[in-house]
Amino acid sequence: MLSNSTSQGKYRYTLIIILAVMWVLVYLQRSNIGVLLVDHRFLEEMGLIGQAAKQGMLMTVFLLVYSLSNMLSVPISNRLGPRRALFLGVIIGTLSMLVGGWVASFTALILVRVILGLAHGIYHPNISLLVKNWIPPKERGTANAVVGVGGCLALVISLPLFSWIIYRLGWEYSFFIPGLLGLLAVIPLGLHWISDQPTNNPYISAPEMQYIVSHNQDNQKTESSPADSRGTRELLKNASFWLLAVIYTAFLCSWWGLMTWMPQYLVQARNFDISGMAGYISLAYAMAVVGILTGGRLVDRVQSQSIIGIAALSCVALATMGIALVPSPIGAVVFMALAVAINEFVYPTVWAIMQTSLPAHLVVTGSGIVSGVGNLLSAISPFIMGWLIQVSGSYTSGLLFLVGVAVLGTVSCVLLYRQDA
Repeated sequence: MLSNSTSQGKYRYTLIIILAVMWVLVYLQRSNIGVLLVDHRFLEEMGLIGQAAKQGMLMTVFLLVYSLSNMLSVPISNRLGPRRALFLGVIIGTLSMLVGGWVASFTALILVRVILGLAHGIYHPNISLLVKNWIPPKERGTANAVVGVGGCLALVISLPLFSWIIYRLGWEYSFFIPGLLGLLAVIPLGLHWISDQPTNNPYISAPEMQYIVSHNQDNQKTESSPADSRGTRELLKNASFWLLAVIYTAFLCSWWGLMTWMPQYLVQARNFDISGMAGYISLAYAMAVVGILTGGRLVDRVQSQSIIGIAALSCVALATMGIALVPSPIGAVVFMALAVAINEFVYPTVWAIMQTSLPAHLVVTGSGIVSGVGNLLSAISPFIMGWLIQVSGSYTSGLLFLVGVAVLGTVSCVLLYRQDA
């Protein structure tokens, strides 16, 4: 629960859960590629057998376009408002997935991934604005955490789900089924269960609406105005804003780096079999759910939220070092689970600070830039780790790169704390 301290109503909690379910559906659409890369028929039909670089492009292209779309879709989102912008993203994402099941060439598949990246880049900035508009500041840490759980749950679901779909029905249905599931997100948007503001929602009680509005006095109109360009320029000059971008990049680098290389590390460096490795990776995703919810609750309970970032990223650096240096294979798994779980504390911290520090008409812009920059830079993290592993002949160098990134994020949190103080 987000809060038990008020009796004005709980519709805002329902809205956050709906957003979390939407995030599960959206995340599933991007998660089929990992399983497809071990399907021989798919690789053969796309001409990808023995083409590791092309296989990697299927994820890299998505991440790059997704990163840019977070930023470039901001004018469209500001004009449409979050509900209609999310509706647009759902429709484009669904259509791209349905087309993906019919493609017959690698080039066409790349185009599908480009369109999917454009659609998915619309989501995060608008979800961030909805949290800002609907949730009082003291509840935003938990609210962001609940939404973020959607991504973690999608990863827990995706491996067994897509394995079953591809084995029983064929690789085409790993596009068709998540594409059609994504259409379920149209229901809360079309029925106005989700609205841009609590003041124009037909389902919320008047006392709860007044409670939210009274606690969100900084909310302003989200449409474009002459002040927007000036406000954006001021935002880009703000050192605290860019520190948040660095912190979020450090979080994402650890996420993508660990999730990309840990399966191979556990098999090749720690001598686990494939089934054992899969179990431990699932454990890490489950720990991520616990971590993000715990972090969200802590964010709502501390005065200076940047302290959570300092503690979390410091622990992530130590846990990642433990993965590389502990002699016991089980010890390495424990440190991996700790690193993944504690790293998730950073997610609700960054977005709660962002939503509290920015006026409503700049939340989409600020969220789009931070998410776009973070995803763009972190997309390079698995490549850098791979290059370091290849050059040194050891996974330790790749893991130490993540340690350095976590330390950089910790320093940025310290600087942010000093500025706030």
